[in-house]
Amino acid sequence: MLTVVNKTKKGESYILSSNIDKPFSFLYLTMFYIACNSMTNTNFQKPVPVIKWAGGKRQLIPQITKMMPEEFNKYYEPFFGGGALFCELTPVSATINDFNKQLVGMYKQIKADPDGVCAALFDLQRQYNEKETMEEKDALYYEFRKSFNDYLANDVDIKYSLPAALLIFLNKAGFNGLYRVNASGMYNVPSAHRKNIKAYDGDNIIAMSKALKKTKIMCGDFAKACKNAEAGDFVFFDSPYYDTFDTYQASGFSEADHIRLFELFKTLSDKGVYCMMTNNDCDFIKNLYRDFNIKVVDVKRMINCDGKNRVGKEVIVTNYDVKE
Repeated sequence: MLTVVNKTKKGESYILSSNIDKPFSFLYLTMFYIACNSMTNTNFQKPVPVIKWAGGKRQLIPQITKMMPEEFNKYYEPFFGGGALFCELTPVSATINDFNKQLVGMYKQIKADPDGVCAALFDLQRQYNEKETMEEKDALYYEFRKSFNDYLANDVDIKYSLPAALLIFLNKAGFNGLYRVNASGMYNVPSAHRKNIKAYDGDNIIAMSKALKKTKIMCGDFAKACKNAEAGDFVFFDSPYYDTFDTYQASGFSEADHIRLFELFKTLSDKGVYCMMTNNDCDFIKNLYRDFNIKVVDVKRMINCDGKNRVGKEVIVTNYDVKE
């Protein structure tokens, strides 16, 4: 039986890399604040995911929250991605992790300098939307993509506002809103050919920054991300789908990784840690977790380019009983 204490109820033109360390001019920031007026909003706002990520769980939030433990201590999410559940819960004490260091760098920058990210993203959007023809818009998209790939090619961590804003913009302006890299690790998502892009949402970025203030943000292996989890804590494993989506990250997520995740799931269970894991509905996963509670749910996979394959099923696995 799990013992729970200290309970938490569920509930500026920037294309060249040489510009990344230049501060925004006072005039530009003044114009930005007057135009947007988002930073003056001091009311609490629950954030929504800043970007779209493969396997995101936003549509399953109602079901997931119903299946969560009523009370828990610290929150851990080793495969953060878009962080839909984190946004819904805005936990007081949390550790989040992802293997994609550009994604992690974006969250760190949003946490540290939301104003800078907002200003850079606002200007990227302005530049794109002010172009008169689709050819001009597409050309600018690929300039932005090249700039982002310059960071990837030089293995530069996202420690500035511009690359963080570029990631968000490309996610909104790219085809199907996905993050995909080629064998060389370069971002290769084509333009979605949209007439106008609404990538900027200052209020939401500020809300996400506030939610991240007391959150530990890690980048690395999923096992290290929750090594400090103790009895009464809650770990949400939104793991990469089995035998799918491997190409979204150059390194992929192998069958051996899935087995290693299962062993971690068992170890945490033995410690009295609440664990929940989601994955695609397949025999491998269901057989692996056959000794735990498994629920099959219907999903829409909006990131799939083939509309016929956008309907599917997933499993939600828990190591504790769920009240129906």
